Amino acid sequence: MTLLFMCCFFQRAEAATHVRRVGLRPLVVATPAGSLNATLNGVVWKPFSQLTHQKIKTTLWTDLTEANYSQLRSGKQNWSLVLIEDDAAETGCAQGLFLPFPATASESSNADPARCGVPALSLDYALSWDSSRFSDTPTWRDFWDVARHPGKRGLRADPRITLEIALLADGVPPDAIYSTLGSSAGLDRAFRRLAQLRPYIVWWTSPAEAMHILTKGAALMSVTPTSEVTVANIGLPTPRFRNLWFPLLRVNYDWVIPANGTRDLTSALALATWATASEQQSALNAQLITSAPASAQPRVGTLPPAFPLNVDFWRMNFPAIKARFDQWLSQH
Repeated sequence: MTLLFMCCFFQRAEAATHVRRVGLRPLVVATPAGSLNATLNGVVWKPFSQLTHQKIKTTLWTDLTEANYSQLRSGKQNWSLVLIEDDAAETGCAQGLFLPFPATASESSNADPARCGVPALSLDYALSWDSSRFSDTPTWRDFWDVARHPGKRGLRADPRITLEIALLADGVPPDAIYSTLGSSAGLDRAFRRLAQLRPYIVWWTSPAEAMHILTKGAALMSVTPTSEVTVANIGLPTPRFRNLWFPLLRVNYDWVIPANGTRDLTSALALATWATASEQQSALNAQLITSAPASAQPRVGTLPPAFPLNVDFWRMNFPAIKARFDQWLSQH
């Protein structure tokens, strides 16, 4: 059953009846911890369940760690869908961890129509800070300047995002990040810059943990999804947490189906199709991609858009750089 067929299927009333017959067990969806789960529940899971009477359970995971690799290979988990960064989706697909999605009719003429992951959502990561402790607008250089601005800094315990930020703090412009990071000298430069901050870093592994570091006062500044900051400020008389609106780092996520996981492939495909339909995608982007306020600084005309993590670069280089990063962490 193709994705295009399932999409059209859902537009007819009999689709709901069909899925009610097929989806006897709850579908289990694995996502990173964070406020995005409340958004997914409101935009995707709840409407899907209302339409189909298919129950959905969610579980949290933290990307392709070694423990999760083992879990995915074992087949002991029963996940139907997994939300994962797009470069990791391609890596897992190459290793046989995820199933290819059926090609749509529009793709059937392509040489390699099968896709391992389908676009799910995007998160913009920013330099975020606690304005009750720091009233100015910091830059990435300020993020590194613990002499002038004492306090801990929150960074992701992963080379992705973290090494890009190290180069930004070292004065490399966004459009030169990957050409710099792709050379031995540039990679050494990023690690040297990171080493300067090492004693002051509080490491995080999920969007929720990144925000928790700020809200609990464990760090003065952190790298945090802008959507988490928005949620944290809801209900406060005055927004306490703020973002540096340029440059932002955009991380794109995919939905994947574990090869050894789902017990109900038809319903998993139906759920993935529903989650990636244009109506759901527009609603997710509206809630997860936060626009810069009029008062954002610097403000010269229109702020440049967020620059995305380079999927091709990380797909080719992640294993070697991750091994170096893990060794670096263990030695400090």
